[in-house]
Amino acid sequence: MTTSPLSRLHNHGQCFWLDSLSRRMLDDGSLERRIRDQGLSGVTSNPAIFAKAMLGASPEDRAAYDPRIRVAQETTSPGDAEIDVRAIYERLAVDDVRDACDLLLPRWEQAMTDGAGVDGCVSLEVSPHLAHDTNATVLEARRLWHAVGRPNLIIKVPGTPQGIPAIEQLLVEGINVNITLLFGQAAYEETVQAYIRALEQRLREGRDLHTIGSVASFFLSRIDTAVDARLRRRSHPEVDPQLRGEAQALLGQSAVAAARLAYVRLRELLASERWQHLAEHGAQPQRLLWASTGTKDPSLPDTHYIEPLIGPYTVSTMPEATADAFDDHGRVAATLSATAPEATAITQQLERVLGVSMESIADQLVGEGVQKFNAPYEQLLDGLEQRARSLAAVDEAGPLPGVAAKLRAQVLRMTTAAGSGHATSSLSAADLVTGLLFHEMRWDPSRPWAGDDPARDQDRLLLSKGHAAPILWAGLHEAGAIGEDPQNLRRLHSDLEGHPTPVNPWVPVATGSLGQGLAAVNGMALADRLDGIEARHFCILGDGECSEGSVWEAAQFAADQGLERVVAIVDMNALEQSGPAPYGHDSSVLAGRFRAFGWKTLEIDGHDFADILAALAATREGGPTAIIARTVKGKGVSFLEGADGWHGKALDQDELVTALAEIDAPDLRRPVEPRRVPARLEPAAPQSGGPPAREALKLDWAKGEEVATRAAFGDALVQLGGRLSDLVTLDGDVKNSTKTDGFAKAFPTRFFEAQIAEQNMLGAALGLAVSGKRPCVATFAAFLTRAHDVIRMAAHSHAPHMLISGSHAGVSIGEDGASQMGLEDIAMFRALNATTVLYPSDAVSAARLTEAGLAHQGIVYLRTTRGKTPVLYDADEDFPIGGSKTLMASDADELTLVAAGITVHTALAAAKRLREQGVAARVIDAYSVKPLDVPTLKQAAETTAAILVVEDHNRDGGLADAVAAQVGRLTRVFGLGVTGEPHSGTPQELLERHRLSEREIEKEALAIAA
Repeated sequence: MTTSPLSRLHNHGQCFWLDSLSRRMLDDGSLERRIRDQGLSGVTSNPAIFAKAMLGASPEDRAAYDPRIRVAQETTSPGDAEIDVRAIYERLAVDDVRDACDLLLPRWEQAMTDGAGVDGCVSLEVSPHLAHDTNATVLEARRLWHAVGRPNLIIKVPGTPQGIPAIEQLLVEGINVNITLLFGQAAYEETVQAYIRALEQRLREGRDLHTIGSVASFFLSRIDTAVDARLRRRSHPEVDPQLRGEAQALLGQSAVAAARLAYVRLRELLASERWQHLAEHGAQPQRLLWASTGTKDPSLPDTHYIEPLIGPYTVSTMPEATADAFDDHGRVAATLSATAPEATAITQQLERVLGVSMESIADQLVGEGVQKFNAPYEQLLDGLEQRARSLAAVDEAGPLPGVAAKLRAQVLRMTTAAGSGHATSSLSAADLVTGLLFHEMRWDPSRPWAGDDPARDQDRLLLSKGHAAPILWAGLHEAGAIGEDPQNLRRLHSDLEGHPTPVNPWVPVATGSLGQGLAAVNGMALADRLDGIEARHFCILGDGECSEGSVWEAAQFAADQGLERVVAIVDMNALEQSGPAPYGHDSSVLAGRFRAFGWKTLEIDGHDFADILAALAATREGGPTAIIARTVKGKGVSFLEGADGWHGKALDQDELVTALAEIDAPDLRRPVEPRRVPARLEPAAPQSGGPPAREALKLDWAKGEEVATRAAFGDALVQLGGRLSDLVTLDGDVKNSTKTDGFAKAFPTRFFEAQIAEQNMLGAALGLAVSGKRPCVATFAAFLTRAHDVIRMAAHSHAPHMLISGSHAGVSIGEDGASQMGLEDIAMFRALNATTVLYPSDAVSAARLTEAGLAHQGIVYLRTTRGKTPVLYDADEDFPIGGSKTLMASDADELTLVAAGITVHTALAAAKRLREQGVAARVIDAYSVKPLDVPTLKQAAETTAAILVVEDHNRDGGLADAVAAQVGRLTRVFGLGVTGEPHSGTPQELLERHRLSEREIEKEALAIAA
């Protein structure tokens, strides 16, 4: 039978210790198995190791510690609201160390008999904050020694100048010491001398020597990390080639060389008369312990610090990964000797190449090492305090796991009854939804968040991963917020749709087209800030959803706008529809991205209520906050958990019975206490159904004056801003072109610069719209195509008011070229349900239509032109939505020219030229593209021989198609629109090229008339 390479280290006088300890390792027998199968004979611990264990490197680790944290909290500060976190940590650490000591005690006893040095030990570190305090170190070490109460405990004390006298004192008292943070020969010499002095004092005092043990810990990979960084600077191309070559050859060699020199010194001391005298009285050699043996440089082999340092009187302490690697492919051979000329040569060469002594580098590393010990210690204490508070909150909150089980069972029943639905995606979010609705959120189940009278003085939840609608419906039903039977999921007349829509009064905006919820939440938060409402907005996203760029547009906007009450919760269940999500359960990736945008981030186990409640409680402080919750798709049902192929599928009846038996939902009900948030909301003033009073809008343009419609829109917006307190404006970094800059100056608190992120801009506008605001969004018409899906979902959300202004439309913008020309926008908006499309031809109509658009219900698109055009209308002209203007007409008209925007002017000019040739043409300004003025068009169809539609838009999907759809059965309808690929050029050149000029219209009209 082949023995483990780790166990064979003992054949060469080296001990294998593990640089890891956790309650799970003790409880599941894995530590005991390593002792039995791998010859493990010691354990080292430190705050970083305990942080990994106690704070949960895995759910199993947390589950192992939670009962002990509860007991420690009760026994260290019973009934006290304040948590003595240091006492809790010490209680947990002492218990773990004591139990590990008991497992290793037989090896300790054997080592005491062998006389080859201490072994069978478990280390426990004094607080790193005491590294420079001799007396405090001694006091804490004594206390820990007595608390553990085992002879094979070894107290870790850093080998700082203040630590050396403490080490000597503790050894004199019979307390075993592991001297840490050794990087150089001088520091090692001091520890050796302190050990010998302590033994000599005990001998003088007639005390026993053979039960006292010590190890001196040399930290290896940290030496290489520091030295190699300097060597790489010497490897710069501008450095002398010979020096550069030497530096590259020395990479990764400094730590092993330093360790070998220390070993040479150890063997010299053991051969000295001074030591021999102590050994005759039972003294145990102070072993050299190789610490920090995990390689940090990926170019080095994973056994780099193990194989070259095997020899008597040493300990190799390894992290679990390094131990497993060595056990798999490590080579066991004696590689240390009493002399090391090559190590001396390497050290001398290093000092020459670096121009600095190795001892000065060692001194620097000691200082850094103390700080590196301090940071994890503080993180550990902070984490334990948070965990203790979280567990207390869970205990206080009551049966939340039972509520989550009920929701899971309800989800499965709903989806099975429907025969479809996203059950597994809902199960992964069940604990998160439970923590929100039944513990953290301040809300009232009798006051819905949407509808005609939305309750805004509450925390609100938006399910951006809308496919998980079943868990939302289940949660709202369990809380008493909805009365409809959940078994009606996905049925025709039910408001429990497959993806949430505002048909249900608890859904402010439609979701399910992934990546849009966070932007809508941004808008809701902006509205709350304007109205003094201190509500939090929770948005649950999927991890796959976070591949959408719109999520990061929204993340940037929330941070830039300081939306501190926005909370993104990512349900990181690691599975998408067709396979694994990009980063599995590595929550650090998404956390890092949110953090880079300026968010506060928390990474949690999304099924651990202590984690969940602590994270949710943290959102009471300023954010924005992103909670990355590691979850399991299908959680709660063994055959669904983490299983691929179940996305969007329901269980059959037999599978449902099995699943429900596993969930075993309790028969309980947890009522939701109605709560509200601070708000200064005033009752809304009643609004009339029509547009605001027109006389307040002052238009002083004279007929024939050249004014761009975009400029008239901007002027009107400023005037309307003074009349409409709910008017807000968003712009995508083109406010000086769209002419919203006037509004920004006049009303800075109601203007929001959305930057070049159109998806978030439209999503935020939707959130503002459903929160009682009247948003106006402006950008180039061409750029709105980016946000088409957001606008589509806004239509499904039935936004009460949303005016979208697209400027720089058509080829008439001129020299900027095709990428800047909005040519598809009319088609895009026409295709959406319940939208309005307006296209003014002059300044007066632009101002009046801005006014009408802001008063109109739903989504209104206002198309404006870049260039200046003559004013056609008197200032008091009325422009009702659904109307048109007939600019030229006679009883002798042979055909009708229908135009909108810029082409109204070319159509008028063409009509005049036609009249000069004896052809009478009617001209209609179809400023309302949707809805069209059908009666006027029908009259034209019945009284003229044909209709020619002229539009600065792609020929397909625009005004011509709209006209043909209405009157194409009554007369011939022809169209002139943009065809082919546009190009840079002057506006007139491009109108000519695309047959939209007066001359080209004339030619087409004559051909039709003939």
